[in-house]
Amino acid sequence: MQGKEKRQTNLIRSSLKTSTIEGSWWAVMYGMVETYFGAFFEILKYTSFEISILTTFPIFVGAIAQNLSNKIYHYFQSRKVLLVILKLLQSILIPSIYMIGLWLNNFFIFLFFICIYFVIALSQMSPWTSWMGYLVPGKIRGRYFGNRSQIIRISTLVSSLLAGAILHSFEKTDPLTGFGIIFFIGLIANLGSAYFLHSQYEPDYKVIAEDGLEIDLRDEKFKLIKKFITYDALSEFSYCISGPLMIVYWIRELGFNYLEIALLINVSQILGLFSMRYWGRTVDKIGPYSIIRACSLFISIFPIFWIVIFFLPLQFKLPLSIILASLASLFFSGRALAMDNRMYEHMNGENMIQLSSKRIFYRGVFIFVGALIGGLISKTNFFSGLEIFENLIIKLHFVLLFSSISRIAVWIKFLRIREGSI
Repeated sequence: MQGKEKRQTNLIRSSLKTSTIEGSWWAVMYGMVETYFGAFFEILKYTSFEISILTTFPIFVGAIAQNLSNKIYHYFQSRKVLLVILKLLQSILIPSIYMIGLWLNNFFIFLFFICIYFVIALSQMSPWTSWMGYLVPGKIRGRYFGNRSQIIRISTLVSSLLAGAILHSFEKTDPLTGFGIIFFIGLIANLGSAYFLHSQYEPDYKVIAEDGLEIDLRDEKFKLIKKFITYDALSEFSYCISGPLMIVYWIRELGFNYLEIALLINVSQILGLFSMRYWGRTVDKIGPYSIIRACSLFISIFPIFWIVIFFLPLQFKLPLSIILASLASLFFSGRALAMDNRMYEHMNGENMIQLSSKRIFYRGVFIFVGALIGGLISKTNFFSGLEIFENLIIKLHFVLLFSSISRIAVWIKFLRIREGSI
């Protein structure tokens, strides 16, 4: 028995290293493909409202469909098999999305395939969360995920900068060819991710407590996690009022080109990237709630500063945008890591697939609603008769203002007290 336990411990340690390698391959895919979905939608000449739909409605559909992941898991009785199959299907869809956008340029067909992509992508999250919840000991969870996230973000940064450089080199000749190149690299990287995922150790089907019956968040034992999920969903709603339109704001209103967008996206990630080890140690030391509370407060006021940058002289716009985006990256990084650790605390090793699915479902619903509202506001000039406000509304400033007010309201509702309320 002792020998068996030792072998399992060694397998788990090896798998934690393998998981970081797998995540790095995934990060290359993300940096090459999903990071530039918004720019791809822009080059296909979709409106800001259509881009809001393309950015968030597929997440909404994926959030609904991924609720089936628990049933599919019990059918295969293996997280590994399920995740590798989903990875392969995702790899097929990457070139499919590119070719449909290139040849058909039909919004509804394009939207359908983006939806299928995110159904497959989001269905991977709950089984993976459950798998890692077993592999990572609770006492080092913050440090492990902090270190893993830092390495993954380096891969994302390098791949995104490379993708931006590729797009910039084709910007004046054939931008769609540039997108074809980066999507192909992303396809290869996703296959690499599937390979290393298959190499990880998976515990026996019966080791992790995953109830086959549907759980009900209204049960008293789920009271705390229900409040956590509610806060998570409402905060995502407030972020996504403006979030999906930021790349549109940068390109159309601040006038950045693709190289400048790449610099803004990727250079701003450096501060968040190198903060991950710090956030991980801090989570293990003081717990996740205080970090969630502090980071969320700063995040609430960032949209106001994006409005201010619009009115600054041209030479200040890019450098100050990079500084602001860097600070946003810092606080979003800390908050994301703390939120995931708080979720693991609430799950306590039980029903992790279903509880993660519930979180993803409500996040997806509220992300879509938030972006839909943001898109509608971006089309509406509430002050068309008042010349002093007309320029603000055209430049998406009302969207940013409404997003900031919503963020502050959610913070006051859930996080105004110092003690753990979520």
